[in-house]
Amino acid sequence: MRRSQTISVQIDRPYLLVYAYLADPGNYPHWAAVDPNFYHRLESGDWYAEVRFGGVRHIRFTPPNEFGVLDHAVFVPGEPLLWTPMRAMPNESGTELIFTFFQRPGTSDEQFRSALEWINTDFMTLKSLLEHDGSS
Repeated sequence: MRRSQTISVQIDRPYLLVYAYLADPGNYPHWAAVDPNFYHRLESGDWYAEVRFGGVRHIRFTPPNEFGVLDHAVFVPGEPLLWTPMRAMPNESGTELIFTFFQRPGTSDEQFRSALEWINTDFMTLKSLLEHDGSS
């Protein structure tokens, strides 16, 4: 089994607003570690992204759905997809966001820890953006 880490973030904004914001891949560079100048949709439906921690990736997002599923795969073209589960759920008047990150084959423990730091930073940026700016 792959090593994994699950991150849970509470966002003090209504679930429907948070889910709608996250289900739109166009919002991804506002909070995730991708360069907004090098982020665009490809003809295949995937998204092209240059990530701030190095390299070019493609991102494939789960289509909007009624279940709060926000799974996505960040991958290098030609390599196998590794889907990362992400869910938004109502939590009274706010939203609970849960994300599980799996250690990729060939990734060292140090690289895994570094990726988790980036992910935590991304989610704190998202929380701040949605709660304080009222964006959604």
